Amino acid sequence: MKVCRLLYVVVGVTLWAAPVRAESVPLKPGEYQVTAVTESSNGEAGKPDTRTRCVREEHLANPDAVFNYYTVNGFQPNPSSRVMNVSIQSGNISYDVEGVYAITRVEGMVSPTGFSVVRKATPKGDQALSVTMKVDGKRTGECSGK
Repeated sequence: MKVCRLLYVVVGVTLWAAPVRAESVPLKPGEYQVTAVTESSNGEAGKPDTRTRCVREEHLANPDAVFNYYTVNGFQPNPSSRVMNVSIQSGNISYDVEGVYAITRVEGMVSPTGFSVVRKATPKGDQALSVTMKVDGKRTGECSGK
């Protein structure tokens, strides 16, 4: 009887810990006009910064490749950063990014041709400020050949 219970526990833990298939971002690939506004916890706010970027099919597998504004500037995320707790339901998206120095919570809305998310980075140390960035994107057409 004890062996049978142990077997159920092992099977249950294995199934519980099995990786969940990631859902891709429901956004149509193409050229996007993306605007970001940053504000720090001390009240300082930046001016809106607008750029264009090409969102490709391969970006849609990782939400942070789409909703991280710094990718517009060629930023490459640290490979040790982990995207976790991804939820995409009825046009709403949320996830967390655990990085070396901060944990970033991302929440917002996405449609096939646009998105609006808020990224709140909370530092792991006591000395740094938290930063909130609102990122909006609207599809403007197909990616150019460049």
